Amino acid sequence: MITHLISALLLQASPAAADALPEPASVQAEAVQPQTMQPEAGPAETAPAGAAQPAFDRATAIADVNTYLNAITTLRAHFIQISPNGSAARGIVSIARPGRLLFEYDDPSPIRVIADGTTVALEDRALETVDRVPLRSTPLWWLLKSDIDIANDAEIVDIRSEYGFLSVIVRDPDGEMDGDIEFVFARPELELREWFVTDALGEVTRVSLLETETGLALNPRLFSIPEPESRRDSRRGRR
Repeated sequence: MITHLISALLLQASPAAADALPEPASVQAEAVQPQTMQPEAGPAETAPAGAAQPAFDRATAIADVNTYLNAITTLRAHFIQISPNGSAARGIVSIARPGRLLFEYDDPSPIRVIADGTTVALEDRALETVDRVPLRSTPLWWLLKSDIDIANDAEIVDIRSEYGFLSVIVRDPDGEMDGDIEFVFARPELELREWFVTDALGEVTRVSLLETETGLALNPRLFSIPEPESRRDSRRGRR
């Protein structure tokens, strides 16, 4: 169960908590419009009649994505997460490459998702539980590994450029992770704006990033995975 939840980039980490958050009226206005779903968003890029369209260079696009992602040392952004049932959750995501990430969901959600370099943990502070899976078994690996090369790290299902965005859809070539994930970058200067995770049942989770900042000094303690209360109690009893 935990592997599936984290592989969906944690949206269903606590369905009750996510559903408890009313969908903000401004979500649709604030969220980035994905090029695959909103073709009407791009009239400004419509070429004059008869003008030749520049050829899309797949290899160059892949190289650009690799360069952009590998250049990220730290990142922090507000996020809006839309679940398959339409409910919305908000919070702040912090990244320190390689390997470390923190999703902090706004109240009243008790959920945090933490990657410490090797492990991804789902912490439920209300239930005082911490579930863990290897980082390598989640889609977060493609963003957090030390040397990103998406052509070698993943099977590229599709890559395309339209309406001012570059979209890259990847899946696990070994089949250990179900479904696929679509990363969406704003162009011409690449900036990660959102991603869509499609699970084995075809249900889609959308995460949009807002107010992104990079190159920040982030406290390494942010990415420490806490021990569950039961384990702390056990250790106290051995003293």
